[in-house]
Amino acid sequence: MKRDFHVHIVRASQPTGAILLYHGWGGTAVSYVTFAEQLAEEGFDVFIPELLRHDHRDPFDDPYDKEVTTTYFWSVVEQSITEAKEIIMQSGWSVSDVIVIGVSMGGFIAHGILARFPIKALAAINGGGAYLEAERQFRARDGRPAIDDTALPWTLDPVHVMDARPRLLLHGDADDIIPLSIQQTYLESAIQAGFHQTTALRVFPSVNHTVTDVMIEQLIDWLKQFKQLEATDGLHSFSPQ
Repeated sequence: MKRDFHVHIVRASQPTGAILLYHGWGGTAVSYVTFAEQLAEEGFDVFIPELLRHDHRDPFDDPYDKEVTTTYFWSVVEQSITEAKEIIMQSGWSVSDVIVIGVSMGGFIAHGILARFPIKALAAINGGGAYLEAERQFRARDGRPAIDDTALPWTLDPVHVMDARPRLLLHGDADDIIPLSIQQTYLESAIQAGFHQTTALRVFPSVNHTVTDVMIEQLIDWLKQFKQLEATDGLHSFSPQ
C-alpha cells in the first residue's frame, strides 16, 4: 500500500526506538518539528504525520467552526489511527519499538493507536482516552442531543483495552477544551482492570488547554526511564509512578 500523505521525520543520531507524534485539532505537523528534535535527542526516530483535513490534506477553512469540529472530529481521529499501521510498516521499526505521543486531539489518536496495535507505550498531553465519556461531555457542553450508543463514530473505545503497557497522562486541571475528568475516567478504567501501576495521571494546577515546559520536562524524564529499565530489568517492570 502506497502512503498518499506526508510524514515529517526527525532522525536520532543513535536511535533506540521510534515515536509517532500527533498534533491537535487545527494544528500542523511542521509546527511539531522542534518538539520532535527534542525527542530525537533522547534517542528516538520521530515521525509526525500530516493529518486528514489538516496541513496539505484538504484543510478546513476554519477548523474551529463549531459545525466543522462536531462533524469531522471523530472521522479525523479514526482515519489517523488507521493510517498509523502503514506509517509503522514503512518506518523500519518493529511495532513493539514504537511509542506514541499526542497532544489534544493527538492524544485521542494516540490512545486509539495503543488500543489497536501492539506498540510499546503512550503519552498523552491534554488528550482523551475515554471516547464515550468525551463525546457525552462534548455534547452536553454544546447543547447537542445525547449520543446514540448503537451508532458510535469510532471503532473501539480505548477504555476497553487495558494492559501493562506504560501510559503517561499529562493534563491541566483548568482545561476547558478537553476536561480533565475524561482522563480521570480512563484512569479509573485502568485501576479497575488492575493496571494502576503502569498508568500515571499527572495533573497540573491552574493549567488550561496548553502544553507547558514542565509537561515537556516530565515527558522527557519518563522517556529516559525506558532506557534505564531496558538496560536492566526490562520493560515489564516499568512503572511511571
